[in-house]
Amino acid sequence: MMNMYENNTVVPSKTNDTSYGTELEDIRQPVFMIVIYSIAYGVIFLFALFGNIAVVIVVSRTRQLQSLTNFFIVNLAVADILVAVFCTPITLLQSLYNGWRYGAFLCKFLPYMQGVSVCASVNLLAAIAADRYLAICFTLEHKMTWKMGKILVTLIWLLSCCMLMPWLIYFKQKPVYENKNLLLYLCIEEWPVENGDKIFLLFIFIVCYIVPLVLITACYVMIAMRVCTRNAPGIYHYNNVIEKSKVKVIKMLALIVFMFGISWLPLYTVFIILSFDTQSDNWLRNFLINNLVPVAQWLAHSNSAINPVIYCFFSRTIRKRIVSMLVCTKPPNPGRKQSRFSSTRLMSVDYSNGQIILRLNKRRAAESNSNPSNNNLLVESTFYD
Repeated sequence: MMNMYENNTVVPSKTNDTSYGTELEDIRQPVFMIVIYSIAYGVIFLFALFGNIAVVIVVSRTRQLQSLTNFFIVNLAVADILVAVFCTPITLLQSLYNGWRYGAFLCKFLPYMQGVSVCASVNLLAAIAADRYLAICFTLEHKMTWKMGKILVTLIWLLSCCMLMPWLIYFKQKPVYENKNLLLYLCIEEWPVENGDKIFLLFIFIVCYIVPLVLITACYVMIAMRVCTRNAPGIYHYNNVIEKSKVKVIKMLALIVFMFGISWLPLYTVFIILSFDTQSDNWLRNFLINNLVPVAQWLAHSNSAINPVIYCFFSRTIRKRIVSMLVCTKPPNPGRKQSRFSSTRLMSVDYSNGQIILRLNKRRAAESNSNPSNNNLLVESTFYD
């Protein structure tokens, strides 16, 4: 997340007699808006928390789903769980009440954990895009191994923890307003350099939004171009089965990219405006803070709730097993496999339950000046069926 707490309350100006000329109410929203916000945030909290927990459980318990791509998916689900736990409840309360009322420790800890969760989530999406790009566009030349995937995930989490460390240091709880009935605290950033908070906000916007989005978009555009124009060499039988798997992958990845960009752009835009436009009158800032910020925050948090819905929509296995968990029945037995097989002089294609495997004939490939590194090269992930 961004420095949401500093901008959440507009504090009245002091008068000459050292008392505040305007009474600041404890609750900032009318009753009907409190009900609307509570329902809206409650829905995304339930979907983000329990949906992603269900995805983690299903993938960890289903051998068929334990692929490298799904390893990234599980880590993405963990990041979304952290967003739901550390972001959503406090964000709702901040949208309803003025000031910061959760103590000095949470003033430092919550912004830091929110930033780490979101940064890790975004970069995991980029890692998934890079993995799919290598698997589909460089099938025979490159393949990301489990060891490489685990190292990459570890680096993403470590980088996220280190990069957001300034928020852990510079967020502080400060009293800013006091009258007979109310002592108001804000959770604000106090940097040792001028405009440090604004510079860091731009840095986070570039590193945790612009760069990953450009990388993800570039990877998926190249994947789409390759998948739409490529057939397995010499394979003519069951091509429609392979084509369906290709289309399903493209649809899922494109939808994830679209939802990520749409969900986070309004929140970044609003906070950049509030941080850099200090000349606006108090009414305009009040309008942005009380009306646009809660909606933009809800939209950003909804991305964590949408992801498990996308997984279920595109994966019959995950969908069926989550239903089995909800109704407390035994999960379906994937004993009978849907299989297709076709072969040529140089390679064979084996389609089984959503997994497509190319097997290359090393001797004949060598005769054709090929340089394979493995007998079996996994092209598509089992996750998408």
